Amino acid sequence: MRAKRAKLYRKVMQFFQQSFGFREPYQVLVAPDFVLEAAAKHVKVDEALEEVLGGKVRALITFCGISDVRKEREGEREGERRAAAIAAARGFEKRRCPHREPVAGAACVDGIVGDANTHHYVLAVQDEALRARLRRVVAVPIVHIKQGIAVLEPVPELTRAAARERAPPLRELSEVERAMLKSLKAEAREARLAAAPPNRKRKQKGPKGPNPLSNKKRKKTH
Repeated sequence: MRAKRAKLYRKVMQFFQQSFGFREPYQVLVAPDFVLEAAAKHVKVDEALEEVLGGKVRALITFCGISDVRKEREGEREGERRAAAIAAARGFEKRRCPHREPVAGAACVDGIVGDANTHHYVLAVQDEALRARLRRVVAVPIVHIKQGIAVLEPVPELTRAAARERAPPLRELSEVERAMLKSLKAEAREARLAAAPPNRKRKQKGPKGPNPLSNKKRKKTH
């Protein structure tokens, strides 16, 4: 991953940590279409999620999601992709869902997240309609695969607005606090000056004097 993108993703996850209490290992609810896309692009889900989120993860999949991955195969390539996806899904933690009969994986994931994402899930999903719906839920980090690379979506404005409302209001500093802050700044400035190396005098640039050898008196010749 490029350094610029890694820095951007790190800021996104720091935002969710500081504003909404997300913690490592991140709980990543993986939709079946994400598993299938990862298998098709030869992406290792656990490694890709840890890289994009910048920390340890717990990849979770629902029983509906597993059922979705195991659907009847269509053609040789589809069969190979599903076989790889099933093998990957077996390594995920199982997340119980309320459905007695399996429903579509996207619908199952949508129902678990609900309107609040109280369990602080990160969502790994490909379905564009579901991603659009999840962007309207506060505090839902979303990961999808684009051109064979896991991508972390930027923070939606709705979530940023909710974070601003949750932040405690700023209060005006008292006279004592202002004096302490001023004193601390002065001490820090003095410490920086004391630690700085002494300034070396620079040679002044200007016109050079005459070469003393050129002014040497000539010897008299007899």
